[in-house]
Amino acid sequence: MWESIFLTIAATAGNNIGKVLQKKGTVILPPLSFKLKVIRAYASNRTWIIGFLMDIFGAVLMLRALSQAPVSVIQPVSGCGLAILSVFSHFYLKETMNTIDWIGISLAGIGTIGVGAGGEEQNSSSISIFHLPWLAVIVAFLFVLLNGWLRIYRRRRREQDLVQYEVVEEIIYGLESGILFGYIFVLN
Repeated sequence: MWESIFLTIAATAGNNIGKVLQKKGTVILPPLSFKLKVIRAYASNRTWIIGFLMDIFGAVLMLRALSQAPVSVIQPVSGCGLAILSVFSHFYLKETMNTIDWIGISLAGIGTIGVGAGGEEQNSSSISIFHLPWLAVIVAFLFVLLNGWLRIYRRRRREQDLVQYEVVEEIIYGLESGILFGYIFVLN
């Protein structure tokens, strides 16, 4: 299972970074068309070619990962590519990120590891009926905490007219979605 997770992370990194390189390469290129002169321009642009090859290689790795593990594990793990893309954009494209952005990126990486660990074959195939109430209480508690955090930031944003707190709302909604996904994943 872990091999397919690592393949998925490499694949999604290749796809996302490849697309960034292709985009960066097109800055000096004409719009894509089937004219020989335009195709030759794309084929001679080193940045675009490297991005294209990375994108294709990522797709091949993704097919390999899908042949080794269920889609229900591979697809959520592929979401980690956005975190990898954010880090790549920070260092390569010199985009600035604040603390909240870095926290979100870290949570995406941790979530990927969690999905991988949760998707691994374990000795007991199902969860005990006695554990379900505790699981429901924990999920409810997490939702109460996250919604309390959301209300605090919404109130602060209204009072101070801050725009950056929209990112916090998106992180909270993402965490809630991840909790629900994990809850469903554990029940299966």
